[in-house]
Amino acid sequence: MKRFERKSSAAFTLIEILLVIIIIISLMAVLIPNIQNAMNQSRKGTAQIYVSKLVGDLGQYELVNKRPPSTEQGLHSLVEKPSGDPVPRMWSQIETKLESDPWGTDYQYEFPGRHNPKSFDVFSCGPDRLSGTADDIGNWDPAETK
Repeated sequence: MKRFERKSSAAFTLIEILLVIIIIISLMAVLIPNIQNAMNQSRKGTAQIYVSKLVGDLGQYELVNKRPPSTEQGLHSLVEKPSGDPVPRMWSQIETKLESDPWGTDYQYEFPGRHNPKSFDVFSCGPDRLSGTADDIGNWDPAETK
């Protein structure tokens, strides 16, 4: 008579598989919000750096032409020679291309500025893509807008 012997199995049981799935889901629930928060902070930092660059470029424009471009001339005056009033005395291309902010919208420019009435405002509309909201990232102190 043959004896039936139980062979040891190298397969995983259903309980072990479910336990691994639960652990993976738990880790994802903790990590994904942290990764999204880090991405948002990175985008805000990138926007602030580019705003600072534009402020420097506009300062150079103002130094040469004795005043910044008008709101109508806008940031494009850094890329192409502006027309209209005031016509710049000595124009030279500062930017080769104007970038969009990390949320895909154009950077905004106002002269005179709402936040800097004696100068200009340069800003990104931020994550909500709406101008004039609390999440705007610009060349002013955010504490003053609250």
